[in-house]
Amino acid sequence: MVSWPDCWFANQLIVRAGSLSPESPVAVISGHSGVGKTTLLRGICKHNGPLNPRLVFQEPTLLPWLSVTDNLRVVCEDVLLHAKWLNLFGLPEVAGLRPGQLSLGMQRRIAIIRGILAKPGLLLLDEPSASLDPENVERLIVNIREASAESRVPIIVVTHNPSDFAELNPVYYELGGRPAEIVRVLK
Repeated sequence: MVSWPDCWFANQLIVRAGSLSPESPVAVISGHSGVGKTTLLRGICKHNGPLNPRLVFQEPTLLPWLSVTDNLRVVCEDVLLHAKWLNLFGLPEVAGLRPGQLSLGMQRRIAIIRGILAKPGLLLLDEPSASLDPENVERLIVNIREASAESRVPIIVVTHNPSDFAELNPVYYELGGRPAEIVRVLK
């Protein structure tokens, strides 16, 4: 079970306290723009410290002055694991490049690998398919499926496009209202 307290921003209640008990390794939370999806992920992250959650933001937060390998080394020294995950994600050739030399889709996938290498008990993905073309969305879904199967880490994805993730057989949740809360569960 994953829970969170009331989530506030600038003295305004954005997301009511709640919990999820996903029956699948992947859960997808959708909701309209500004409803509080990212705020919810931050609340989950802060409230579930013992799970060592790892939040991968919509915009990759790779360190631009470091190579891909050095970005991965920030959370894991094992270069054999780096190579394993770069191969699983179809990115072995980018290890020596810097983030500015990669497409946004590649940067997102590297950020997900870095999240996995941090050995979280819960991986939180904030809009991972945003602004990706259909081919890269398909590649991302394959990568998330591989990450889930290989690492056995539960994954929560927030998105505007829940149908993008149907191949993962997730449990779907909808975030809505003011303040926001989980308003329905879709199986």
